[in-house]
Amino acid sequence: MLSHDYLSIAIEFDTGKDLTYYWSSTLPVETGYICPLPAWKDKEYHVVVRSGSDGLGEWQSESRNLYTDHQQHMARCMDGSPQRIVRIWLIANSVFQRGTGDCSYAGIRLSDGESSLSVL
Repeated sequence: MLSHDYLSIAIEFDTGKDLTYYWSSTLPVETGYICPLPAWKDKEYHVVVRSGSDGLGEWQSESRNLYTDHQQHMARCMDGSPQRIVRIWLIANSVFQRGTGDCSYAGIRLSDGESSLSVL
């Protein structure tokens, strides 16, 4: 818990649970775990999408299948099967180590294969 400072993008489902994606300095890509913070352990699931320092400071492009990620990561450990996405939010937490972080987001879109919704 003491090393739980991070920057991420989170997808909140209508179940009240969210899937949050982030870049880890050490954990392998696709590592997933329930949030270690007591108030969030039943609400949030973290997934590593990048690891290490390669590419830091360079623009990165990501695309995720949210349904697949929910099934692979959250379905086995968190109750509820979502029907829709209710919110997308950016998280910046430095409460524990009191450090600083810097990241930028752009071109955030939701797509179902037929239509697309621009979020940012």
